[in-house]
Amino acid sequence: MTKPVYVFSGFLDSGKTQAIKETLYNPRFNEGESTLILCFERGDVEYDEKFLKFTNTQVLYMDSIRDLTIEKQKQIDKEYDFERVFIELNGMEDDNILYDTGFISKWELAQTLTTIDASKFQLYLSNMRQFLYNHVVNAEVVILNRSDDVDKRYLRNNLKSINQYIELIFEDKDGNVSKQIEDELFDTSKPLEISDIDYGLWFMDAIDNPQKYDKVQLTIKAKYAGEIDEYDNVVIMGRKAMVCCANDITDIALPCIGIHPEDIDKDKYYTLKGEARCIENEEGMEMCALNVKSYKEAQAPKDELVTFN
Repeated sequence: MTKPVYVFSGFLDSGKTQAIKETLYNPRFNEGESTLILCFERGDVEYDEKFLKFTNTQVLYMDSIRDLTIEKQKQIDKEYDFERVFIELNGMEDDNILYDTGFISKWELAQTLTTIDASKFQLYLSNMRQFLYNHVVNAEVVILNRSDDVDKRYLRNNLKSINQYIELIFEDKDGNVSKQIEDELFDTSKPLEISDIDYGLWFMDAIDNPQKYDKVQLTIKAKYAGEIDEYDNVVIMGRKAMVCCANDITDIALPCIGIHPEDIDKDKYYTLKGEARCIENEEGMEMCALNVKSYKEAQAPKDELVTFN
């Protein structure tokens, strides 16, 4: 039988252990299945005997992700009796090490979750950006706890710039799930002209809500970011953003229909006017594109790197 693997990552004291305990205490998730927790970090919250017995769980403490080789996984399979695996990673190790080793045939990655103490997010972003990036880029769900007194749009936009497909869950200091963010920054009942400073905010909103912008008259400033081989009248246009470190700059851009690549200077910015459309990409996911009606050269933004404030 294939054993599902649930991976929890995040910095020390970000709530990983608590999230695992709450998941296994939940009767909708746990109907008596045997669980093995592989723990690579010890924080203030522990896996006590009462919890382990009640949830039919065993815990194995290990020193480093690098120790979880294919051979070690086979050894664990022989020595322990379990139906699923929870992995609690060390916040100061590179999560990618785990995924690079792969899983043996009896183990299969089911879900990846990251916990973040929202009250420390700016600290992480300023001083531990690479580790933050490693935690978020592989995640399917990010749980932002202690988010009572923080700007949730700021959190969302920075995290979505790393991994646009993640699901974000905001919790207050008591662990209660907050209401969804009501984003009223851009009024789509009228034509929109996106300022240089608002480009990052707008782009993240367009990723989350492409239908919101369908058929909206839109003006943006952008530069060349790429082409789509099968279309000679489509250019990818946008801005650049720093998502993890100074050496990791990425384009946050959208397809612009009606521009031939040879008709623009790839080093210059352009003011683009047109109609935004919600389209499906090759994976069947909705995204925002721009049917360009007119474009002209424009002065470069004062700060060419996008921010998400």
